[in-house]
Amino acid sequence: MASKRGDRNSKRSSSTGRKLIASVDFGTTSVRCFLFDHQGRARSSASAKVSQIYPQQGWNEIDPEDVWTKFQNVFKTALENADADVSDVKVFGLSTQRGSFVTWDKRTGKPFHNFITWKDLRADHLVKSWNNSWTLHGIRLGSTILHQATRNKRYLAGSAFKFMNSLVSLRLRWVLDHHENLRQAAKDGNALFGTIETFLIHRLTRGRLHATDYSNICVSGLWDPYTFKWVDWLINMLEIPKSLLPEIKDSCGDHWGSIHQSIFGAEIPIRCVVSDQGASLFGSFCFKPGDVRLTMGTGSFVSYNTAEKPHASVSGLYPVVGWKIGDEVVFIAEGHSSDTATVIEWCRDIDLFEEYDDIETLITSIPNSDDVFFVPAFSGIQAPINDETAATGFIGIKPSTRKVHLLRAAVESLAFRVYQMCQLMYQETGVVVTKMRVDGGVCRNDFLMQLISDLTMVTIDRPTFIETASHGAAMMAGLSFGIWKSRNELQAMRQTERVFFPVENRWLDYAPLYSSWKNAVRRLCNWY
Repeated sequence: MASKRGDRNSKRSSSTGRKLIASVDFGTTSVRCFLFDHQGRARSSASAKVSQIYPQQGWNEIDPEDVWTKFQNVFKTALENADADVSDVKVFGLSTQRGSFVTWDKRTGKPFHNFITWKDLRADHLVKSWNNSWTLHGIRLGSTILHQATRNKRYLAGSAFKFMNSLVSLRLRWVLDHHENLRQAAKDGNALFGTIETFLIHRLTRGRLHATDYSNICVSGLWDPYTFKWVDWLINMLEIPKSLLPEIKDSCGDHWGSIHQSIFGAEIPIRCVVSDQGASLFGSFCFKPGDVRLTMGTGSFVSYNTAEKPHASVSGLYPVVGWKIGDEVVFIAEGHSSDTATVIEWCRDIDLFEEYDDIETLITSIPNSDDVFFVPAFSGIQAPINDETAATGFIGIKPSTRKVHLLRAAVESLAFRVYQMCQLMYQETGVVVTKMRVDGGVCRNDFLMQLISDLTMVTIDRPTFIETASHGAAMMAGLSFGIWKSRNELQAMRQTERVFFPVENRWLDYAPLYSSWKNAVRRLCNWY
């Protein structure tokens, strides 16, 4: 046995001559690593579940050491699955979920607390207090007056400015208020703040880089998409030490340095750090203004490419950065619903189904949900309702209700939320969308995709390879490193698995059901 292990290690000790691009997509509930070849084909992969911690009701945390361990494990496993040596990996790209953050000691690298995720509600009392304060009333009034005088869209956005739990700003203020060690270290200039990509890059470079990119920092609430600068007045108002904050860099380039050789056994150039939504938009080839992509993962995200112009919204379509590469900046008008895969997981946890492949068969075995409606609001309801006090629940349960009715109602609610966001997009942009590209694990459900197509009257294009965030980060890294010369070389890499066309007049069947669902939502709003 010893000699066999030795032979295998000897085989793995030198490069096989392959040219591989490694990409890691770190999401809220899972982390995945893919190895792609120079033709953009996935040669191997590995994934792991990210454990969620719920210390109190409304709190949602992730252990930072678990983040670091899972990252290393999936990278190593992907190499083993490809029977590849680390020297075969020529370049690395990273995509991450946004808004979950941690702080750590600058000297030791030891975290002061767990990651506080974007779904966490512990700062809700601060959010409500600030939103009802005279300070914010004054800011909104001043912005309204300035917008009327100048018609500057930045002031239009300011007229509707409010804090939200999903933004980093007040959760960071909460942490500073409740962790004395952090507060003292920050005062002494010995504390660092970062979302998942910043934390990982800091460790991958052995502390050489404390940085983020524009697509990740844009949802912090501390950065202004109109000026491309930190919001100093807000940072000062919340008394957040500026020394905590990372350097902001372009999404691609050699400024990200390299993975230190001591981690995997060889130095690997890092050429892309980007948000999962930006990477997914890139991986879906939504390069042109007006392109739309729907991601259905932990949450649902409808992303509309607005090119170099940030969208000013008063209803919740947020102007976020897709990516910044040199002079190119791509903004996204983004609507999101926090609970999608979390709803499906919960349905399995309460035994509404056993295997994911069973969902389609179960919900199509009945003609309807028997007038049962589900409100998906584990983290409140986002745009266009924007009520973080809404409750999750079923309405309309009767003696005739069976588990399959509950499951169908839950799946239909996900389509209704996407339809709401698409309506809002049309109202705010005036653009009639005819085609939407989808990705994310939940998009595998044919019933759900067809229902969204029927409700929105939009053609839906589902790719063969649905992990577009991983693919997008790999393509961005490969382009930056020179493996591909232009985006034209990438076009053949995306292949369509199925196109869903809207069925004429099916909307008429669902109109009364959608109306009843909205009534159910109204009843569960302001619950908490």
